[in-house]
Amino acid sequence: MATVEANPEVHTDLMQAVVLEQYGSEDNLKLESVPRPKITADQVLIRVHAASINPIDWKIRQGMLKWILPEQLPAILGFDVAGEITEVGYSAQQQGWKVGDQVMAFSDNNLGGGYAEYIAVDSKVIIAKPEQFSFEEAAGIPLAATTAWKALVKLGKLHAGDDVLINGASGGVGSFAVQIAKALGANVTAVCSSDNHELVHELGSDKAIDYHATQFTRIGRTFDIVFDAVSKSSFHECRRILKPTGHYIATLPSVESVGMTMISKFQKQSCHVVLARPDGEILKSLASLANEGKLRTVLDTVFPLNEIAAAHLKSEEGHVVGKIVLHVTKEMPNEQSQHEQ
Repeated sequence: MATVEANPEVHTDLMQAVVLEQYGSEDNLKLESVPRPKITADQVLIRVHAASINPIDWKIRQGMLKWILPEQLPAILGFDVAGEITEVGYSAQQQGWKVGDQVMAFSDNNLGGGYAEYIAVDSKVIIAKPEQFSFEEAAGIPLAATTAWKALVKLGKLHAGDDVLINGASGGVGSFAVQIAKALGANVTAVCSSDNHELVHELGSDKAIDYHATQFTRIGRTFDIVFDAVSKSSFHECRRILKPTGHYIATLPSVESVGMTMISKFQKQSCHVVLARPDGEILKSLASLANEGKLRTVLDTVFPLNEIAAAHLKSEEGHVVGKIVLHVTKEMPNEQSQHEQ
């Protein structure tokens, strides 16, 4: 038997979802009625209250990642969701999950599936939503914050007292990276526009560099970790500001970064490309920081689901401060607006 607990209010087999019909422009994202997912014993069904936009979403939409994430279209995008459990598979129930639990998840579906009223995910990739977070704030966490944690902790081997530079510090991944690095005891230098220096200092950075005025790869100090959260630099450029055993980490693979990742295995300075995957243990660590008041989501804009094209366009334009989030339930919350900030 696939499920042992279900919400009696869930009675329709259809849901609203944004479907990518074919690769190309944002106009290829269509709001449609589609079958609601069926769950397996290991899964839960989440009624999605909010989902977030990540650059990987529009890169998939444009067909840029077909060689990495091949998928037959039509498909539903979106890796980050926050919502309420409405069905629980047998094995998931044994882990303590139940109908009504408020959760956030990093979808383990191939292309996400989060731009929808319901999503089925493995119970290993969900975590209880921090109580003090709205669904919109919680939805901004999974992919971006997991990327930052993996970059700093898993690849950068961050220790208390390390000197860390984060390029793109006011963006989705970067804003979490600043907070994670500071929470773990690092000395943090943030690189972003001067307009966002006040924000990154609030998030925990000790110093801030305006990339318009200063080329950060030529400043007169060195770092244990240089995390380029927007992949605007290269390992070659950053070696001069790395300590002898320092780590350079980028978020986008390039010919140089892939090659240098292999070569640097035989060198003291290392080059890495971080590729986030759903990881329940990392989500637990992030939720712990959030519950301790050491991690928060910076919301740039909240769009309703039917304005998905505008949300993608805003993400593609760049210069997003924090996260762009989709409000999926039918009514926009009073405290949020697509015109926020």
